[in-house]
Amino acid sequence: MFNDEFNRRSFLGRVGGMSTVSGLAANRASGSEATGPAQGSQSAEFRIGNDTIALVLDDTGHLVTLANRLTGHSYVDAGKHAPWQMYYRSGDPMTGALDLEIDSDMQSGTVRQEENSLVVSYPSLTGHVAREGQTRELRVSLVLKVTLDGDHLVWTATIDNQETSKAIEITEIWVPWIRGIGHLGLGHTADALYWPDRAGRRIPNPYAKLSSAGRPRPLLGRRGEDTALMMTYPYPASMQWFTFNNGAEGLYFGSHDKTLMTTCLYVNTGEGETLSASIVKYPFVQAGERWSSEPSVTQVYRGGWHEAAHTYRAWTDGWIPKPNPPDWVRRTTGWLIPPGKGQTGHIRSVYADIPGIWRQARKAGINVVNYFGWVKQGFDNLYPEYEPDEAMGGADGLKAALAQIERDGGRTILYTQGQLIDPSTSFYRAKGKSIVARDVWGYEYLEAYGGRGEGTLLDVMQNKYFGVACPMADGWYERLISQFEMAKGFGAQGILFDQMGGRPPYICYSTEHPHTKPSLAAAPGKVRNMQRIHEVMRARDPNFVFVVELATDCYSGLVDVIHSHGIGFWPEPEAFGELLRYTFPEPVITNRGGGPHDRRAQLGYAFTLGWRIDAALRDVTDPVLAPYLTRINELRNAHPELLLEGRFVDTENFLCDNSEVASHAFVSGNDLAVTVWNPTAIPQSIRIAAPGYALRSAEWQDPTWSGADHLLLPGDIAVHIFQRA
Repeated sequence: MFNDEFNRRSFLGRVGGMSTVSGLAANRASGSEATGPAQGSQSAEFRIGNDTIALVLDDTGHLVTLANRLTGHSYVDAGKHAPWQMYYRSGDPMTGALDLEIDSDMQSGTVRQEENSLVVSYPSLTGHVAREGQTRELRVSLVLKVTLDGDHLVWTATIDNQETSKAIEITEIWVPWIRGIGHLGLGHTADALYWPDRAGRRIPNPYAKLSSAGRPRPLLGRRGEDTALMMTYPYPASMQWFTFNNGAEGLYFGSHDKTLMTTCLYVNTGEGETLSASIVKYPFVQAGERWSSEPSVTQVYRGGWHEAAHTYRAWTDGWIPKPNPPDWVRRTTGWLIPPGKGQTGHIRSVYADIPGIWRQARKAGINVVNYFGWVKQGFDNLYPEYEPDEAMGGADGLKAALAQIERDGGRTILYTQGQLIDPSTSFYRAKGKSIVARDVWGYEYLEAYGGRGEGTLLDVMQNKYFGVACPMADGWYERLISQFEMAKGFGAQGILFDQMGGRPPYICYSTEHPHTKPSLAAAPGKVRNMQRIHEVMRARDPNFVFVVELATDCYSGLVDVIHSHGIGFWPEPEAFGELLRYTFPEPVITNRGGGPHDRRAQLGYAFTLGWRIDAALRDVTDPVLAPYLTRINELRNAHPELLLEGRFVDTENFLCDNSEVASHAFVSGNDLAVTVWNPTAIPQSIRIAAPGYALRSAEWQDPTWSGADHLLLPGDIAVHIFQRA
């Protein structure tokens, strides 16, 4: 949230207790190097490296050294382990064992040199069996290859399942699995893990966090250890990379996988005071099948976390499209979601009320209504069936309300669901039961959502359950297109598909769906559907808006607006929305109400990071919130080329002398804007310098203030506008 690079400069000159690679650095040749086994040594070693990076394996394929030659630090401090792990299924899913371990340290591999690559071969593997303490030989071979490519190490694996029994299937592989990661050179307290959980999480001293007793169970914690961070991509991981960094240097892990196979990012504690980290894939290699992985990349680098973001973004530039929303979307400040009809049947407004609510929003600088709860079924009920409610004004009343807003210069978006299917609907009985995604046992995946009522009955009943559509299933795309046609028919200028931009990438085992592997069902299916939907919308109406809930990089260029959710979109101690915002500054993304902070703090946080406003009725009517939101939108509308259409560059191009405030920059042509927000409870003084730029104006929460010499009051915002000198 804060000026990360500026605040951590004091670390650059410190000397830590990390081991160094001075011997490697002193003996290296210029450019790349690759050497076979050392002569006369007790254990032969194989090396690849250059002036930036050094990797050493022993003659069994165990990792000995992973070093940053730019800084002289070796990141692997404890033990020698093979840099992979594997699991397999044996037997029928109902009665067999689903995740038997193939322990990499039990295997016997051979290493050979191939130019700038090291290749570790295992002609067969030994795996655990269902009976604890016993193992068996598997007619499964593995070839692990690591290639030096500039300052990157590119890891790939090839699995050849030569078993004859269909009961033996390789389900999971970790490549690479780097164990024994010590601190990065300045001590554990200087290290941070930049983790792509939703918009981003910055975890200070990750070793201490993961090894501490009594901490809350982490996302997708495993084995009952409570010592692992695990996250699937696409979503809740918004990107398929992470990095360890101490402000001076870092270690990058990236899954460079264009197939969008369901992936798990993994960090855990290790031997001694170390961590382990991996990229996990689910290849489902069946008997008689040979499979090769997409690349996983590790990189050592000097500098802050931005360097790692550049690596990932450079790779995605070759295949993830950039969004191209209609012009009116580029300069929208956000939207208001009016109260509607809830799951419990309570009606909080009718269609005739919506134009008046829009007029209140317009006074606060918001010109779009995103209409949830407009159907007679109520919100989160009977998806994917939608019908206007006669009690709210019927179809004619809905059309009239949307038409009135359009005549007055506003825009409307209608909510629909992009993934859930209610088992009680006629759609489910006719088609949906063959569309839903299924788990390894053949059961439907279920998600539960519910609203609270006036009494206790709904709490006792708990939540309403929904099946989850497999996006690859026949008939689902056609249903989504019908929802677009419906929204357009009612007169809306956009449609929201809830959950389409995220939710867990369910591994679908249904044999009725056309995906080639269970782990290639979710993301590839969504991309295919989104591409087709976008094409149809643009052909029908170039100004119609395609909105999805949840932010994930691989979908971001296929839609016009993202309705976000989760950490990084609101302020909390580890929130680090900069991670997604800096790596992918182009998408139009809203903030989201939620998190532990008050609403005013959420709005200030959104302003400084450039999230558009996801407003509720109270935001435009509350005597404290409404003026605050109005001022945010006044500043954005006064400088739309910077604050709405400018490129977010985080802490680059300027310096702020006060790390207690949040400050970030936007650039457009020769202009630079620095947004500032004071999240503290006391006034803060600030000085902002932008080398190569001249200050043009400074605008504050109080519109009567001018000039740069003012205290930033608690919760207040400001913007400094610079022009290149």
